[in-house]
Amino acid sequence: MKKRIIRIFITVILLILTQYNMQAQIWSPNGAQWQYSYNMWWVTGYIDIIYSGDTLIYDSIFYNQHVNCQILKKTKYEYNGYNGELDTVALGAEYTYSNSDTVFLYRHNKFYILYDFSAISGESWEIPETYDSDCDSIGRIKVISNGDTIINSEELRYIDVEPDSASEWSIQGQIIEKIGPVQSYMLPEQYCIPDVYEGGPLRCYQDDSFQYMTGIAPYCDYIVNLEELINDQLKIYPNPAISSIVIECPIFKSYNLRLISILGNSVSNYNGIRNGMIINIEGLLPGIYILYLTDNHSNIKIKKLFIKK
Repeated sequence: MKKRIIRIFITVILLILTQYNMQAQIWSPNGAQWQYSYNMWWVTGYIDIIYSGDTLIYDSIFYNQHVNCQILKKTKYEYNGYNGELDTVALGAEYTYSNSDTVFLYRHNKFYILYDFSAISGESWEIPETYDSDCDSIGRIKVISNGDTIINSEELRYIDVEPDSASEWSIQGQIIEKIGPVQSYMLPEQYCIPDVYEGGPLRCYQDDSFQYMTGIAPYCDYIVNLEELINDQLKIYPNPAISSIVIECPIFKSYNLRLISILGNSVSNYNGIRNGMIINIEGLLPGIYILYLTDNHSNIKIKKLFIKK
């Protein structure tokens, strides 16, 4: 009898653990990664959010116990059109966990409901802010519809949400199980200050067994068309030139140059060129030349014509 009770106890524990693992996969499984577009004033790029590990945090609101949370690391990759610089900005990390229906977000030493896929039209809940601002520290969203959708042959629930009246923080549009918000950022964004936010609509979501792209960017980690930027910023002067030229391309710290005649013959190579360096061309015959510029850290190649008098 005692052995039978032990076997039943072990079976129950295994079922609980299995159910927990199944539920944990609903949100942020292994390899989970999101990219969200970012465009604010003269800065463009994307926000990258990646599942980087787990940690235990005590939940005093919903379960009154320690829960296994996903650590979601946030990074912004951007191009600043004002100063012509590319930059990488660490935005910290978020802590989330989920059950079979709901994703929770840790803020102010407690958990808030972030998404509830069991919610029906008319239901609402309180959400926290994402970053410091002059807005109130909390907002509220309400569900306007719900349903099911099929993505990659997998049936997923969704809810459509909008800001509750007078809410200064919100998530808006469709939120899909596993994927999260599609038309807006993963986390609540403010409404009290226009055109100031952390992230925009979803570009891509992927994990070890699932991939979803919205198509709003040519690829997931698209910052801006670098070739177009370089062509706009690449300057050669004087042009035409007699004895020397100066080449400037502020988007690159250094680059390699290759000169080819209009007939396709390689003339000269210059490595490790920096902006503003003077290049002697006295030895070149008069004519039209093609200058190929290659960044030292990528395969981007740009060409431009100049004339040797």
